[in-house]
Amino acid sequence: MTTIAPTSPTAAASTAANAEDNTEIASNFTTFLKMLTTQLQNQDPLSPMDTNQFTQQLVEFASVEQQMKSNDSLSTLVSLDQAAQTTSALNLVGATVVVDGSTTQLNNGSAT
Repeated sequence: MTTIAPTSPTAAASTAANAEDNTEIASNFTTFLKMLTTQLQNQDPLSPMDTNQFTQQLVEFASVEQQMKSNDSLSTLVSLDQAAQTTSALNLVGATVVVDGSTTQLNNGSAT
């Protein structure tokens, strides 16, 4: 009989890593906005900041934030899929399973 290892520790570690990343991104975004506001307040009126560069910086940072949110959504989907697989495996507990022997892997002349 084969034992199936639980998948929840991996999901928990992934969730913790995502939360840490999100905290760091939020902190960096706040710092970025403070620096940008200070730069705009103190810039030379005769040679203002290039609007293309300004827009590009905002778009890049927003893109990173969106990618982090996408990663969170994907992590949630993976967790839900793992839970569904575990639940579907419960139907096999106590049941006899027949496997086609022609597809079994041989290790040292025997198959398990």
